[in-house]
Amino acid sequence: MPFELINPLGLEKPVGYAHVAKITSGKLAYIAGQAPFDESGKVVGKGDFVAQFRQVMKNLKRAVEGAGGNPTQIAVMTMYVTDVQAFLDHRKPAGDAYTEVFGKHFPAITLVEITSLWNKDCMVEISGIAVLD
Repeated sequence: MPFELINPLGLEKPVGYAHVAKITSGKLAYIAGQAPFDESGKVVGKGDFVAQFRQVMKNLKRAVEGAGGNPTQIAVMTMYVTDVQAFLDHRKPAGDAYTEVFGKHFPAITLVEITSLWNKDCMVEISGIAVLD
């Protein structure tokens, strides 16, 4: 594997993410923020956090595969949500949507609450960095 996920001693035990992604080789693929759009550009799941999160997971998978990789090669993700409480309230079904694509692969992840995304109907957008063999 061209990167190593590390959880150094002295940091809290991470749940659903790694503290560090140490890149050791490979080529980097930067994945632009993926929003809950279908292939025609329509928002999926307007007002439904879980449906939007699931679509974003599918879009991340398509994006990394388009670069010649797979979801477990994503080393870093930045998640932007318009409502952290919605994320927390739907942690289980959102987690299920995540594991459908990523399994037990938990890269270095940052979650950020923002006031709005560029499309007002979007509740979540996620960007990533993949390390391709």
